[in-house]
Amino acid sequence: MRLAALALLVPALAFAQTPPDLAAERADYTRWLETSPGSPFAGLYHQFLHDDLVFGPGGDPALAELPPATLRQERRRLVLRTADGTRTVPRNHDVPLGGFHIRVAGERGNAVVTVFGTPRDAVVPGWYPYAAEVVVDGTLEPPSRPESRRMLGLDGVTIEASHAGTFVGAVAGQAARLTVFRMPEPGTEESELMIFFRDETNGRGTYPPGRFLALRPLGGDRYRADFNRARNPFCAYNGIFPCPLPWAGNAIAAAIEAGEKYVAK
Repeated sequence: MRLAALALLVPALAFAQTPPDLAAERADYTRWLETSPGSPFAGLYHQFLHDDLVFGPGGDPALAELPPATLRQERRRLVLRTADGTRTVPRNHDVPLGGFHIRVAGERGNAVVTVFGTPRDAVVPGWYPYAAEVVVDGTLEPPSRPESRRMLGLDGVTIEASHAGTFVGAVAGQAARLTVFRMPEPGTEESELMIFFRDETNGRGTYPPGRFLALRPLGGDRYRADFNRARNPFCAYNGIFPCPLPWAGNAIAAAIEAGEKYVAK
């Protein structure tokens, strides 16, 4: 009797195992969060550049530990002045300053400066066990009219996203229609079809404002929403980053116990 029960259980356990590509993706992402100088855990400062930004003693208190320097907008370029001279700061590229890195993102006149140090307090939330039932294939209905919207990306920087349509599929056994935006990757020609969603785990295991999920194309108008790949925005790891507002209509009336969890600090 026990052997028969075990024979039925083994295929079920094998089916529930995390696919190798997802396991590798999670391991790489964990390593990036814990060690990368661009990790949100390494963030020290994230603010709009309104006037000259002064680093070091006598400058912005949050930047007092950095070497003395001044970041300034000069006509069409950003300039960093240090004791060693002056250099141009390209947008969306990390510029070293002592043991720190400076990154300027956003549009001209609306630039955001982020300063990174060494990752600290890197408590990676971890993930729910793999759940095959929340790998959802569906269609992407095009929008009725073109629309773009300024919104916060995962890294807390304002971007210009375009409405890509509505993902239609069955999520947790019920029909769902989720708004999708095409969100550009700053500094590249790349973009992703993203869903920012909420569900009944928010504040009870996952980040309260919601999580992001990238659609994967299957061909034609077919796409896959694998909720095992749902991730948190940067603000879930570090309070210096502002949080995107939930998108209207993207609330799922079920607990999606899949994807990245949340550990409150």
